[in-house]
Amino acid sequence: MLKKLTLVSAALVVTLWQSLPAHPREDRDGVAALLARLEEVLRAGQPAQYLSLLSNTADRQRARLFAEGNVAGPNSRVVVRERDREALVGTLPGDGYQLNVEVLVENGNRARLSTWRLDVRRRGGDADEWGIVNQQQLTTVYGLYRLALNPARQYAVRHLVIEDEDLRLTLAEGTAFVAEVAEEGSATALVLLGRGEMTFAPPAPTERAQLRLFANAETLQTPFEAAFVRLNPSSLRIFLDPDALTPVPVDPRELRRAEEIFRQDIGSSFGLDLGDLSSDSWSLMPGFGDLLAEVRTRRFDTLTYARSPGEVEDVSLFDRRNRRNISVYSSRGNAARYGRSYNEDDRAEYGVLEYDIEASFNPARNWIEGRTVLSIEVKADSLNSLSFRLADSLEVRSVTSLEFGRMLALRVRNQDGIVVNLPSTITRGYQMMIAIEYAGTLPPQPIDREALAVDPQIVPVQQVEEFERIPAEESFLYSNRSYWYPQPSSPNYATARLRLTTPVAYGVAASGELVTIVSPPPQKGMQATHQFHYLVHQPGRYFSCLITPLREVKRERIDLGEAVAPFRALRGPGVYYDSVLMSVRTQPRLQRRGRDLARTTEDILKFYTSLVGEAPYSALTLAVVERGLPGGHSPPYLAVLSQPSVSSRLVYRDDPASFSDFPEFFLAHELAHQWWGQGVGWKNYHEQWISEGFAQYFTALYARKARGDGVFRSMMRRMVRFGIDQSAAGPIWLGYRVGHIRNDSRAFRAVVYNKSAAVLHQLRGIVGDEVFFRGIRRFFEACKYKKAGTEEFRAAMEAEAGRPLERFFERWIYGDTLPQVQVSWREEAAAGGRPEAVVRVEQVGEELFEFPLQVSVVYTDRAVANTTVKVADRVTETRIPLAGAVRTIEANRDGMALVLVK
Repeated sequence: MLKKLTLVSAALVVTLWQSLPAHPREDRDGVAALLARLEEVLRAGQPAQYLSLLSNTADRQRARLFAEGNVAGPNSRVVVRERDREALVGTLPGDGYQLNVEVLVENGNRARLSTWRLDVRRRGGDADEWGIVNQQQLTTVYGLYRLALNPARQYAVRHLVIEDEDLRLTLAEGTAFVAEVAEEGSATALVLLGRGEMTFAPPAPTERAQLRLFANAETLQTPFEAAFVRLNPSSLRIFLDPDALTPVPVDPRELRRAEEIFRQDIGSSFGLDLGDLSSDSWSLMPGFGDLLAEVRTRRFDTLTYARSPGEVEDVSLFDRRNRRNISVYSSRGNAARYGRSYNEDDRAEYGVLEYDIEASFNPARNWIEGRTVLSIEVKADSLNSLSFRLADSLEVRSVTSLEFGRMLALRVRNQDGIVVNLPSTITRGYQMMIAIEYAGTLPPQPIDREALAVDPQIVPVQQVEEFERIPAEESFLYSNRSYWYPQPSSPNYATARLRLTTPVAYGVAASGELVTIVSPPPQKGMQATHQFHYLVHQPGRYFSCLITPLREVKRERIDLGEAVAPFRALRGPGVYYDSVLMSVRTQPRLQRRGRDLARTTEDILKFYTSLVGEAPYSALTLAVVERGLPGGHSPPYLAVLSQPSVSSRLVYRDDPASFSDFPEFFLAHELAHQWWGQGVGWKNYHEQWISEGFAQYFTALYARKARGDGVFRSMMRRMVRFGIDQSAAGPIWLGYRVGHIRNDSRAFRAVVYNKSAAVLHQLRGIVGDEVFFRGIRRFFEACKYKKAGTEEFRAAMEAEAGRPLERFFERWIYGDTLPQVQVSWREEAAAGGRPEAVVRVEQVGEELFEFPLQVSVVYTDRAVANTTVKVADRVTETRIPLAGAVRTIEANRDGMALVLVK
C-alpha cells in the first residue's frame, strides 16, 4: 500500500496528489486497444475475463492469482493510463514492452488507485493484437472518497461544542449538514451554519504573546457564522457529541449555502488531484485524531485550525486572508514526548548520503534540465514510498533505481513535492540509489537572505521601485528556496558532485570546490556551452549555484597555518584544513571592487579561523553581483554578495542590518555563515539564532579587528537598542515567526540577528573571554556538519565554565522579557579610611536574569572609571574604590546591556 505523504503548509495539513503526464502511445491500434479491453474487464469485475487478455506464452496460473486479488466488481468506472514503457527483454524491437500503468477503479463514491507493471507482446503473427505475458501490482492507494454533502439530511443544532485541547467551537443555535462515508457509518465532514463562537487559548506564554499581537488578547474569542470541519469518522465522538444534532426537514436555501461552503473548502485539505484519471475532486480520509476547522469569522475572515498528531508541532492556527501562521506548537502530549529541543531530522524517513547533480541551464528562458542521483539510507522501520521536494514547475521525466528499475512518481500539487512509489517495502538501514530526471522553467530566487529594507517614511515606495529598476547585470540564483534538485523535505548533511552546464556567455559559482571546466564541441544548430564540475568534499545541508557572466579576479590558496597553530594539538579525529582555496569572481563591471574585496575576504577567513580553530570547508568562492539594494546569501563553499549598481541615495534608517560605520558588514556576515549556518546548522526553525546570531556577533568581532573598538561598541549598542525595542515581538527561540504575524522583517532581524548577538556578548561577559571562546570551539567541534540548537550550545558552554547556565539560556533565548533594575549607591570609608562607593543593583522585574552591567563612576573633574558588575541575584552589591569626588554613578552608560534601568 502506498504510504500517505502528509505535509504541513500554512498551518494546514494538506495531502495533494497529481498523476504525471501519460506516456505518448506509439501503437494506438495495438497496446492502446489492449489497455482499453483491460478497462472493460475491470469494469465487469470478472476475474475469469482477465485470462482472455493473456498472450499464449503467459503463465495462466500466476495470472489467475493476480486476477483474483485485483479484479472484482462490477465497478462504476475504470481508467487505465500508460505512464512509461521500455522494450521487453527477449523480444524483437517493437514486438514487446514492459509497461507501467496507473489503474483507477471507482465503485460509487469510493475508489482505489493502483500502479501495475505489465509485460505485453504481440500475439503470434497478428500485428494488431497484443496480449499480457506477465503482470505485477506495485502499489495501491485504498480509501479514496468522492465526498459530497448528503442532500437528504439536515440537522438542527443547539449547544453543539467541538472541542480540542486548546480550541472550542460553540454553536448555540444553527444548522448542520454532513458528508458521510457509508462504509464507516459516520460523518467525515460537517458544514455548520448559525450563531457560533470560536475560542482558542494556547497554554504557552510565547504563543499567547503572538496571539496578543494578532487579536489584542491572549485568548482569541470571536463570533463565527459558518465553519467547515474535517475529521476521521472514528474520532468523531472525541471532538463532539452527535446527540446535539437533531434531524429536521431539508431547507433548500440553507442546503445551497452549505454546498457552496463545502465546494470552497473541501479541496483545501486531504484532497487529491488525479489529473487525467479523473476530473472529480477526491479525498483521502484524515488520520485518527486529525481535526481541521475552517472557521469563517466576522472580524478575522477565515481562520484555519489544524490538529495533526503525526507532526511534532501538531497544533496550528492560520490566518487565511493574510497567509500568516498565528500559532504553531506542540500539544501537551507531544511536548512531553519530544521536548522543545527536537531535531527535525529525527523523524525523517530516510537520509541522503550523497547527491550527484547534473543540470543544464538556459538563463534566457529560465529553463533547467536536470538529473540527480541520490544515495539514500532508510531511517524509518519500513517504507513503501519516498517523498522529495522538487519545484512544482519542473516536470518529472523518469525515476529509476538500480535496485527496482523504473518507478512511478506522483506530483504533490502546489507543495513543490513528488512521491515515488516503491515496488516493495524497504526497511531501516537499507541503502539504495535513485535517479530522478526532470525539466521545466524555474525562475531564480532573489538574493535577499540578509537584505536591507528601506524605511518608507523616508523614501517613497515609488522611488525605491525606480531605483531597483536601474539596469544591472542579470544573475540567476538557485538555492535552498528554489528546489532546483530533488531533496528531502528536511535536507540532512550530505556530500555532493555538481556538473552544471550553461551557455558560454555565462559562468557558474556553486557549492563545492571547482574541479574543472569542460567545453564540449557544440552540436550542429546548438549554442556553445561550458560545464562546471564542483565537488563537495565535506557535507552541506543544501547546495546552490549562481549563473551570471563572471570574471575571476583573484584565485589564491590562503594559508591558515598561523590561525590554526594554537589548536592543532587539540584536534580529534576527522578532516581539518590548514588552507582554503579562495576564488573571487565578479560580474564584469565589478572587477575592481572584487579585487578590493579579495584582500578583506582573506583577512576575514583568517580571523574567523583563529576564533573557531578551524575552517569548515576546503574552498570558498566569493561571487559579487549587481543588485538594487545590498544583501547577500551564503550556501556552503559559496558567498554571494550583492552590491548596488550605482551610488545609492536611499536611506536605511533604523534597519537592524544597517551599519554605516562598517561598510564590510555584509561580506563579514556572509562569510561567518560558512561556520554558523553551514558548518553547524540549526535543527529546527526555532534555532535559527544559531546561524544568524552567531554570524552577527562574529561580524561585530571582525569590525573590532578591522575598524577598532569604537566601531565595535557602536555596532553592539545599535544591536542592543534594536533588541530592546523589538523584544515584545517574541523570544529569540521563536525563529522566523518573530515579526511574521505583522509581516515585519525588521522585527525578525532585530531579535534573531541583533538581540542574539547581544546575548552572546553578555554570555561572554558572564563566563569570561577564555571560557567563552573555548566553549565556541567545543560547540563547533561537537556539532560540525550536524544540526544543533540551544541545548547543544549550552552544554558546550557549561562544560567549559564548569557551572550550570540553565537560567541564562532560559531567560535570554526562550523568554521575551527584559531585566529591570534600580541602581543606587552610597559612599563609605573602607579600612584604612579610603573612600569606596557601595553600588546596589536590584532586579525589580518578576524574573531574575544573569548579565554583565557596566557601572560608571563619573568624577567632578569629568573623569570616568568603568567597572563591570556581574548581576545574578535579586540584589547585587559591589564596592568600588574611589579616586576623588564623585559627581554621579551611572548604570549601562555604554548601552551594551539588554537591560531597562529604572
